[in-house]
Amino acid sequence: MNALVRGTLRLLLVLLFLGAVGGQALVPLAASDMGAEYPEVDHLVLPYTIAGIAAIACFQVVIVVVWRLLTMVATGEVFTANALRWVEVIAWSGAIAALICVGVASHMMVAENIGGPPALFLWIGSWVGGTAFVLLMVVMRGLLAVAIADRSELAEVI
Repeated sequence: MNALVRGTLRLLLVLLFLGAVGGQALVPLAASDMGAEYPEVDHLVLPYTIAGIAAIACFQVVIVVVWRLLTMVATGEVFTANALRWVEVIAWSGAIAALICVGVASHMMVAENIGGPPALFLWIGSWVGGTAFVLLMVVMRGLLAVAIADRSELAEVI
């Protein structure tokens, strides 16, 4: 991977991280506006705000881990057991974010009896998208583990 690609990716990761920070700042504002507009859901403002900020924090963790993996690629350390742990962090962050979204949608539909079709779509999308993302990371981790083993085997031969 050349320096231009790494530099561009790092710039985009910084922009994504800053956008996520901005999103975290907007969540309480949007939630309080919804609570003011719909007083019947005012009691949900704080817990849903915390859930929204936590889900975005999971995305931020993924950004930081991708930055770390990019650094490992640049230094030639990516084919180590340490890289496997970072890929696991990405998978766990995705799983936690998906569970937060599934939990919020489930609570809206079951406990609060609100949300209608959008909440159902959030619930389905969180299950399907979250599961697909986590399984993709499991496959990526498996591929990296095979590459590490092959590289170690090749190093022994040489």
